[in-house]
Amino acid sequence: MTLITQIEDKGAVVAWSPIGEYADVIALGSKEKGGIGFDDYGGELELYDLNITKEGSNNSPTLLGSLKTSTRFGSIAWSTASGASSGIDGSNVTSSGILAGGLLDGTVNLWKPSSIMNDLPDATLASVTLPNNNDNNTNSNSSAAAVSTLKFNPHPDSRHLLATGTSSGHVYMMDCTTPTESTTNIYSPGGEGTKSQGGEITQVSWNSQVSHILASSCANGTVVVWDTRQKKPWCELRCEANCPVSDMKWNPTQGLHMMTASEGGGGHLRLWDLRASTSMPLTTLEGHAGGVLSMDWCPHDETLLVSCGNDNRTLLWDLYSLQPIAEVPNEDVTVVGSAAAAAAAAGSNGNASDPSSIYGGGLSSSQQKRNDVQWSPLRRGVISTCSFDRKIQAHSVVGLATKCGRPPKWMSPGSGVSCGFGGAVVSIEAQQKVVKIDTIVEHPELVEASEKFETEFAATDCITYCHTMAERAEDDYESQVWSFMQ
Repeated sequence: MTLITQIEDKGAVVAWSPIGEYADVIALGSKEKGGIGFDDYGGELELYDLNITKEGSNNSPTLLGSLKTSTRFGSIAWSTASGASSGIDGSNVTSSGILAGGLLDGTVNLWKPSSIMNDLPDATLASVTLPNNNDNNTNSNSSAAAVSTLKFNPHPDSRHLLATGTSSGHVYMMDCTTPTESTTNIYSPGGEGTKSQGGEITQVSWNSQVSHILASSCANGTVVVWDTRQKKPWCELRCEANCPVSDMKWNPTQGLHMMTASEGGGGHLRLWDLRASTSMPLTTLEGHAGGVLSMDWCPHDETLLVSCGNDNRTLLWDLYSLQPIAEVPNEDVTVVGSAAAAAAAAGSNGNASDPSSIYGGGLSSSQQKRNDVQWSPLRRGVISTCSFDRKIQAHSVVGLATKCGRPPKWMSPGSGVSCGFGGAVVSIEAQQKVVKIDTIVEHPELVEASEKFETEFAATDCITYCHTMAERAEDDYESQVWSFMQ
């Protein structure tokens, strides 16, 4: 069992908190219609404490706060603030960071998580509408393109930059230094006149090593790497013809390594080395029977990767062997199986009040499959999953990660020490990759006495030494002890 906790009946996009004080908190942005019937009741932003580290048996998720939005979410992101106790601009945002939500009406909303938790009226910082650059529609009054994905820059000096991707194929950057409607600057990473990438932008990702490099994946099977300083594309990857790139991530420690996921029937994960080629992947990971819907690279160990696909499997990969080492189980398989068995046993005379007896005895595997998987940025070995049956789950994969035959990096000792005779101390440091041998003397007078004893004892025999020490004795008791030993 890997399941830690779950939130039921929530079809939402998820963002983990990157703030240490709120390490167990996640933000949920509803992506399905609320209410009953065909009316659209808008969306809702909710903050939950998963209580992962809470002691005791009652560690169910706790709702910390919520607010309504004009429409549903397409994406959500959470960034740390620029200072320990101040926000991006030094005053507008508290130490809880800043939340950004990309909505289906083409707007990006910015919120203060601390105000949401405390139910304060100043929770909304800004609501900015992205340019309506629908290249395929000449009608200026057409509806705005949905914000399908967004990401904050993770680098400390660029955390005010927010990258967004739209369903019309455009990528925009927002400068949130002073996050208000009138001061938020919106521009394209390729400069003015940048055309659509050719399909819906499925993912944007900032390079893990270089703060001005941004990548965007598209439903037409391409990935464009942007140089935001030069304001032009650096390269373009053509992953697979007519096959959407469902997800894309940079290696957490290697700035020129990228992984892409294909939504096509092959279910391929492709590892690219941009130093070697932009037309041929370095290798291909094959493990899913269907298309890959989501994947994420472990921020604490670059040899681990998790993915979920159309085959209703969530796989944990070892990138040393390029093979899946474990599968994160679907905790509801046994429940669904027993429900189906009960419905079959009831036959045609089953309980009509039970929905499962009316609609075929439970959820199908297609409803249970997961469409999103993410590593927690702070809780090592913890992932979140979202499934089509409206469940948000948190899993611990620490035990699964050891199946590769070695401990995860976060469990490997960063340093070690061993003590020997004579005050010798041997120490190692994994970062410096050196072995140090030192001598530590706590009581110099004992060292001097020990050396004197070894010198005198080596020059004579035991009886003679004891006789000499008896003559040197300062009192009768000490003399009797040495005489006895003689």
